[in-house]
Amino acid sequence: MKCLVIGFGSIGQRHARVLTEMGHEVAVLSGATVQTYPCHSALNLALHSFEPDYVVIANDTGKHAETLDQLAELGYQGITLVEKPLAATNSQLKRTPKGPVHVGYTLRFHPALKQLKAYLGAGTLWSLTAYCGQYLPDWRPDRDYRQSYSARPDEGGVIRDLSHELDYVQWLAGSWQRTVSSGGRVSNLEISSEDCVSILADCEDCPLVTVHINYLDRLVSRRIVVNGPFGTATADLIAGTLSINGEEMSFELGRDAMIREQHVAAMSHTSVHKVCTLDEAQTTMQWIDAIHRSLIEQRWIARPTISVKTHGPTS
Repeated sequence: MKCLVIGFGSIGQRHARVLTEMGHEVAVLSGATVQTYPCHSALNLALHSFEPDYVVIANDTGKHAETLDQLAELGYQGITLVEKPLAATNSQLKRTPKGPVHVGYTLRFHPALKQLKAYLGAGTLWSLTAYCGQYLPDWRPDRDYRQSYSARPDEGGVIRDLSHELDYVQWLAGSWQRTVSSGGRVSNLEISSEDCVSILADCEDCPLVTVHINYLDRLVSRRIVVNGPFGTATADLIAGTLSINGEEMSFELGRDAMIREQHVAAMSHTSVHKVCTLDEAQTTMQWIDAIHRSLIEQRWIARPTISVKTHGPTS
């Protein structure tokens, strides 16, 4: 396939490298000087001259909705993969291209999570707890964290940055139905966005879901505990382990492998393991909006019953 990567920060560079290693032809859209790939400075020129079959949107979160709208306006009809989250807010979304649109919640392809998903199946769960924390200044050692999009409340913050947890919770426990949250900016980090949030929700297949996410943990932590009729399952996504009723399995980890498998799934309509869909990502965006609203209003927020219309260009 001919693959266009929009944005050439660390994640854009990783996508370009992995796609090249997979044997695809890669070009880049970036305002920076890029020596390693053919580089375009405008989307219309890139679509016209390169004619990609597959587009990866890996620019800043605040630009995702605008880029999707531009692709729709320019008539692009290939496959699109958007880095998570889908946009800064659901209200930003206007149009999406006619072709399939997927969202890069790569942890669905983590081997321990895949095994947990296969084990749980579609059964009802009793409780699910997810925890994720990592010290923000350590995320991008070559960049001042105070200047990153994570520090800005309009497009960053721990809720958007760690929305992987919101995606895989729903992947395991069904769509969120109502939610309440507590926290905000609690530390001495020099940012304007929220840095520590605890979330309570009930989901379609689990009445009690708790999610804690933060920018504060000096030791990276990402783990899950699930209780149900089967017993207890615990997963450590950093160590790559899954324990079911005390019986532990270990998995080989590789971020490139997860990204590669995600690209294969996005490009294929026959893949058994499904990448996050546009509708699923919009539901997660609704949850992100509701969590922010709950922090302000300090009350439970119910999931909206009317979906956001974004698909396809207008005439």
